[in-house]
Amino acid sequence: MNQFYYITVATKPHTVLDKIKETVAANNESIHILGLQENRDIGWNAKGNFGVKLREVKQFVDNPNLQDDDIILFTDAYDVIYCSKQDEIVARFKEMNHPIIFGAETDCNPDPRQAIHYSKRDEEFSYLNSGLFIGYVWAIRNCTNHYVYDDQHDDQLFWTMQYLKHPSLIQLDYHNKLFLNTYNMNWDEFSFNGQKGTYRNRNPLFIHVNGPNKTELSIFI
Repeated sequence: MNQFYYITVATKPHTVLDKIKETVAANNESIHILGLQENRDIGWNAKGNFGVKLREVKQFVDNPNLQDDDIILFTDAYDVIYCSKQDEIVARFKEMNHPIIFGAETDCNPDPRQAIHYSKRDEEFSYLNSGLFIGYVWAIRNCTNHYVYDDQHDDQLFWTMQYLKHPSLIQLDYHNKLFLNTYNMNWDEFSFNGQKGTYRNRNPLFIHVNGPNKTELSIFI
């Protein structure tokens, strides 16, 4: 039977991280918070240092106690709202029938030149976003096996190149079955009842207020 692991990378305390921990605990589940030993800013506040996220994910999946068919659910720590629990998450993931699923977003970042290589640019959410993904341990290991840490690496660029290189391993969640990345979406189409979010009659299980502007987090916290 698959083991399921929530993981996130957080180098500082944060209100949203507290909300994530509260939600997971209320479901009688647990989450692995990686990177706390750093005690420094990463991400938008630090203008980068996203390599820490790649290093921590690689070190976690390289744990020999993990089995190939175990399932890892990664989310960012400071701008993601959890709206479900393990059973529903795993069921939807397995229905999508792909080894790794990433959330999709409206823009191609951090390198817009890669947009031409994407096959479904007519979707509202066409491009990989690295803040939300789920996958089998064997598949994530396949992608991170040769990764060598550099603090200045961009995790989204890394995962974009893995997606373009390994389309048989990585699929995007174009229609928000699991993940919703909110940057440049139509907020008039969104509602939140305190527990569940709805966007265009879809019910994503994780909502990511991605990008540098976090104003809309006030809806959830």
